[in-house]
Amino acid sequence: MAKKKRDENQGGLQQAKLSVEEKEDLKAEKAKMRAREDKVKAKKEKSERPGFFRRIGTGFRNMFGELKKVRWPTFARTVKQTGVVLAVVLIFSLVIFGFDRGLAALYGLLVEGLGGS
Repeated sequence: MAKKKRDENQGGLQQAKLSVEEKEDLKAEKAKMRAREDKVKAKKEKSERPGFFRRIGTGFRNMFGELKKVRWPTFARTVKQTGVVLAVVLIFSLVIFGFDRGLAALYGLLVEGLGGS
């Protein structure tokens, strides 16, 4: 009697294995079908895409639309900011000039000291 139950259980395992294999086959077929559908969908979307020149025109239209939204500075503010930039450039130029002269003087002393010995 125990042997009979064991045989029945093994038969059930074989059926379970077959059903698992069948499930895997079904999954693979579904995946292939989805891939085909995605390819068809992508091809359809690509064909519905507007032409090259239309896309360029749309890009320029969008660009000009964004430029209209820009808050441009007033003339007075532009002059003021230009003055600030020029002042900062002048200050840093003087600092760099000072470092250059100082290092040149140190180099002159170093060369003079080495040459005099």
